Amino acid sequence: MVNKITSLSNSKIVEYSKLANSKYRCESGLFSVEGEKAFEDIINNKISIRDILITDESLLTKISKQDKVTVVSEAVMKKVASSVSAPKILTVAEQMVYKVSELTKQNRLLLLENISDAGNLGTIIRDAVAFGFEGILLLGNCVDLYNSKVVRSAAGNFFKIPILKIKKLTDEFNDFKIYTTYLHSDKSTYADKIIPEKKFILSFGSEASGLTSEFMKNSSENVIIKTNNVESLNLATSAAILMYEFSKH
Repeated sequence: MVNKITSLSNSKIVEYSKLANSKYRCESGLFSVEGEKAFEDIINNKISIRDILITDESLLTKISKQDKVTVVSEAVMKKVASSVSAPKILTVAEQMVYKVSELTKQNRLLLLENISDAGNLGTIIRDAVAFGFEGILLLGNCVDLYNSKVVRSAAGNFFKIPILKIKKLTDEFNDFKIYTTYLHSDKSTYADKIIPEKKFILSFGSEASGLTSEFMKNSSENVIIKTNNVESLNLATSAAILMYEFSKH
């Protein structure tokens, strides 16, 4: 028999409503996604599910894990959801945990330092999957990976690539050539002239300031995009162009 909840003060609902807060997501190791497409992505990528909340019982025919299902009222769904209109289904899942060793065994990594815009991060994740990158490193003060806008902007690709938050680039990454993208570097190579090493990390900094001077000490080669009288491009646009250039080799 499927559980039902209509009370806004139910302890489970109170807990899940806190998942809108980054600090609580971090503490709990949980996150939530809304909608049928996001639910399908979680199932297809075998992400561990804590709970499945639905308002429409007809969805039960599409859900094999019925022991995880709780039917809730629309008012309850509005309390736990972040979107303006309550979704028919909301999935509470366990965050994906990766080790440094899982990233270092890959060849093509992306590093993002101090990225603050959730939409940019989600779009870059989607582009990284599209252009064959095998892992993403988040360095410094980046936007929360499990921000709902990040997940939505990644458009289903969020679960297809390992993403790891790091405090610094440790010696475990010494085998990788570090390509930086600092706009004002004294010496740079145009992206279309680059033939990347087998193992490399392509690095991008914040939307406002770019890579920090501290990180630039790791640079093996700085890469820029040849443009026509435009000083700079949007971060997600720049990342897509450079990932495409690197994917050609």
